[in-house]
Amino acid sequence: MSESQYEIVLVEDADPDVFLVREALELGGLRFSLRVFEDGEKAVEFVERVDRDESLPCPHLVLLDLNLPKKPGAEVLEHVRRSQRCADVPVIVLTSSDSPKDREQTARLGATKYFRKPSRLAEFMRLSDIVRDVLGAQAQ
Repeated sequence: MSESQYEIVLVEDADPDVFLVREALELGGLRFSLRVFEDGEKAVEFVERVDRDESLPCPHLVLLDLNLPKKPGAEVLEHVRRSQRCADVPVIVLTSSDSPKDREQTARLGATKYFRKPSRLAEFMRLSDIVRDVLGAQAQ
């Protein structure tokens, strides 16, 4: 796939992190639309809607925080991987946790990548390279 426009789902409850993700992707030169869900329950409902309605496309990528209200990120990841239509969508875990337990659990559940959120935009810019790599790998 060329870099026309990627549909990216971001599951994140912290507005500053939503801002940083959007900035990193824009400054990284990606063309994208970003659909944000601020809790795990809304993200699961979206995946279920896509499974039921063939006219709704799966996103090209999911960026997923682990510490979410209503339903934790690990459950959202499990739901994506069990989805009839979106099971193969790359999921990048985007979290402040550096716990080996979280890394192991998300790898076991099928996360494509694990990215620990830095606090500065300069460090956050690495996210656009990771996203580009994942989407490029998906398009081959």
